[in-house]
Amino acid sequence: MMIQPAQLNWIAVAWAPYSRRSEMFARELRGRLHCIHNLRFQYPLHAPFKYALQAVRTWRMLWRERPDAVHVQTPPFFCGAVVWLYCRLTGARYVFEYHSAAFGRAWDWARPIQRFLARQATVNIVTSRHWADLMREWGAEPLVMFDPFLELPEGASYPLKPGFNVAFISTFADDEPMEAVMAAAAMTPEVNYYVTGDTRKRPASFVAAAPPNVTFTGFLNPNGEYLGLLRGADAAMVLTTRDHTLQLGGCEAVAVGKPLITSDWPYLRELFRGGTIFAPNTGEGLRDAVLAMCEQREALACEVVAFRGDSRREWDARMRFGEP
Repeated sequence: MMIQPAQLNWIAVAWAPYSRRSEMFARELRGRLHCIHNLRFQYPLHAPFKYALQAVRTWRMLWRERPDAVHVQTPPFFCGAVVWLYCRLTGARYVFEYHSAAFGRAWDWARPIQRFLARQATVNIVTSRHWADLMREWGAEPLVMFDPFLELPEGASYPLKPGFNVAFISTFADDEPMEAVMAAAAMTPEVNYYVTGDTRKRPASFVAAAPPNVTFTGFLNPNGEYLGLLRGADAAMVLTTRDHTLQLGGCEAVAVGKPLITSDWPYLRELFRGGTIFAPNTGEGLRDAVLAMCEQREALACEVVAFRGDSRREWDARMRFGEP
């Protein structure tokens, strides 16, 4: 017999200031999400100190909550190691939810530990069949789950300029072709671009040299002005130079019914099956995609809403019948 999540004392934990995907799982499975975070986010110099602090906080939270099951976002695998030890001592179970960065070169040194923890997990949630194959190579149990594009909060209004507005959803990660976006913006001065994310990850000279139609928003409240920007913009843009990489910003855009421009990878074509323009990660390719979006926005907006509806119905059916 399948044990329903509501029958368990079930929690989710993420070592991040916020996690939309973990929040979605917690909400749908009636669990509680704990976002545990200290110091500056995604700043390697702080990692040794913040991981120690977060490990202590996680350990205390687990023994206070005494969960029967734990949903763990990874990376970093250190969070999973703390949960593994708790489960080893108590007999509880845990599930890993992998973001694509967990398989990046930055974590190559930790592969033996990651494989061990994955094999001990009840299941490992991944975002594509590619990563599921890797889990099987590790001897671990995978489960592929796309995003269902569920309802998001309304958010808070964000001031936009007159004209056509594109929200480039960015965290200034290494796999984002930021220079290509700046080149595309320079070639389309009639379009306003809004770039999210912490600009401290780039030199001040980069921000100063941006075209005048580019606005750097800084980090926005995920349930506040960030969603207001997404809802208010005419289109969203999310890009990566890596294949097999889930674009969570693109999932949020679809969730609010916004047409999308994203990188032309086979995996992203499989994920975003409506209302999306796929482009090469070049200035010219992105320029052409933005101009096409200007011309086709109304039709693509209708497509993305229909696609979102189909995805939500599929998710509801799977959750209702407990299908993988």
